[in-house]
Amino acid sequence: METRQLSYFILACQHKNHAQGAARAGLSASALSENLNLLERELGLTMFQRGPLGHYPTEAARWLYQAAEPILQLAEAAETVLNLPETALIEQIEVSSPLQFMLGRLSRAASLAVRKLRKIHPGALATVQFADSASRGFEESAVLDLPAHGKASPGGRVVLDYAENGGDPEGTLLFLDEWLCVTSAERSLDGRRTVPFETLRTLPLFLPSLAPAQLRLARAYCATHDLPDPMVIEEDVGTFPRLSRDAAPFCLLAPQSLVAGGLARLNIGYARLPVDLASKVVARITADHPAARSYVSLLRDIVQDPEPTVHYEPKITLKQMRYFLTLCDQLNVTAAARKLHVVQPALSNQLRKLELVVGRKLFHRHRTGLGPTLDTERLAKLFTPAIERSDHIAFQAAHYAASRHERLSVGFVPMINHDGPLVRAITAALEEWGRAYPNVKLQVQEAPTQTLHRWVESGAISFALVEAHVSRTSQLDLNTRDVLGVVSSAASPPLPPGNVALRRLAGIPLVLPGEAFGLRQILDRAADESGTRLTPQMEVNSLTMILALIRRMPLATILPQPSVQPYVDAGIFQFNPIVEPAISRRLSILFSAARSLTEIERSLIAIFRQNLATAGFTPGSASDSASDDARLDRTSVH
Repeated sequence: METRQLSYFILACQHKNHAQGAARAGLSASALSENLNLLERELGLTMFQRGPLGHYPTEAARWLYQAAEPILQLAEAAETVLNLPETALIEQIEVSSPLQFMLGRLSRAASLAVRKLRKIHPGALATVQFADSASRGFEESAVLDLPAHGKASPGGRVVLDYAENGGDPEGTLLFLDEWLCVTSAERSLDGRRTVPFETLRTLPLFLPSLAPAQLRLARAYCATHDLPDPMVIEEDVGTFPRLSRDAAPFCLLAPQSLVAGGLARLNIGYARLPVDLASKVVARITADHPAARSYVSLLRDIVQDPEPTVHYEPKITLKQMRYFLTLCDQLNVTAAARKLHVVQPALSNQLRKLELVVGRKLFHRHRTGLGPTLDTERLAKLFTPAIERSDHIAFQAAHYAASRHERLSVGFVPMINHDGPLVRAITAALEEWGRAYPNVKLQVQEAPTQTLHRWVESGAISFALVEAHVSRTSQLDLNTRDVLGVVSSAASPPLPPGNVALRRLAGIPLVLPGEAFGLRQILDRAADESGTRLTPQMEVNSLTMILALIRRMPLATILPQPSVQPYVDAGIFQFNPIVEPAISRRLSILFSAARSLTEIERSLIAIFRQNLATAGFTPGSASDSASDDARLDRTSVH
């Protein structure tokens, strides 16, 4: 996921088809479609569906639009924020609305006003938050906290809403939102015609979920004109999933701004009411500030365009933001590159590109590393919430896909033997689970424990099978105990058969996996507790390669007994169980403590545990098992 990709996505959401969006962005329709497909695959979400009149954004797309737009606004603000005087304050303007976010006239105008505000108030950073789809599968996106550099500036607040009781002396009128009749009685209606009262009296009347004041307004209109009392229904008026397929005639009364986006792409008729009904959309300043007053003035002008278009052209990438923040944390290029798992030239290249965009050197270079500048701190305060929101998007997308039974991504620590008991138990569990959920796309990743932990926390995977203790509050024990021991070539073992004390391994040439592996973390912890120092002669982050090396070289390694027992039985390797102290691997499921497990995730975990028990893995204590069963039960489905 990148800023350019997100900008293409936001542009596509505002057009009936990708060709129109591509033309606005100055690229081919195929290039736009390819970027959107990559974004869909990365997040596991379906963003667009084809309707009779073009592509239309799904519920997931509307959530992503509102979640991702602040990232692009922060990226654009960062391009010029360093031009402010060093003593200038960042003025945060919070714009909120209880109205549903429907990619319509008001939400687009609100975004355009944010961009134009920075030209009048260069230090003003406005954030816009409409009511979103949290109740339908997504957690509500938190309002960005944009800290000021220097002394904090008291910010302004603006609320966009319908006027109460037809008037609001404290609000600025933005526009009149006319109500429409959305109907299946005659799909050729396109808004230029008027539906007669006689037709309305013969059809079931519906209302979408609206604020109480708007429901009262609609019901009063129906009562005045002798219409049936309308029924409130739960319908996504961006896609009309039920009404667009309902063969029975109906009439849905709704404000035009709420339904215009869906009507433009779906084959549903709509007409004007015989007597006009309109709601006043107003902007109220609830915390006064010069920038807030300017914002309302800009918004009032922009919203007069019935179809405003928002087109972001970010020059700063999320990769550059992430690399920059890691450099701020480490203040050393070598350490930052190691933490990011990239080579130093790639990191330095991204930093140079970022410095070209902002027009400043962002670090002092000296012999021992890097030193931050004032500009470093100012950019970090913009990039931090952008990266946090990016991570939140990935996390929420994975949870949404799992809760909708669309996709499940899981991770496993590296395995040695494709026919070992652990691999057999896992593959049998995946096969059984796949039969129960044949329509769910399953993605399986393999990585060391440390990497899996990072993926779980970021939402890249739903949960992982790990072999080291990470956090008790987010781990479920699988009740296995696998003895660890020294593995060496049976042809020339460095030890006689039998048990071996851990302290004796200090004098044996070892090849071990790196510190990112859970096995290595278990060994290092046991060695520290027993006062022993294990210094491997070689570190190899491939268990298969480790086994190949000990067959050819006078080396030994340390692995769980079930992983190598078939090779021991075949006379290829010798296994010496470690005692004094005895060390065992304890497998567990790692998941994020920030959310609850979904039904399909809980099901797969339950099947894993059952298959491990069937495969004969050594269980933990009965109390441990009962405790973890209770914790799994408390992990409720959302």
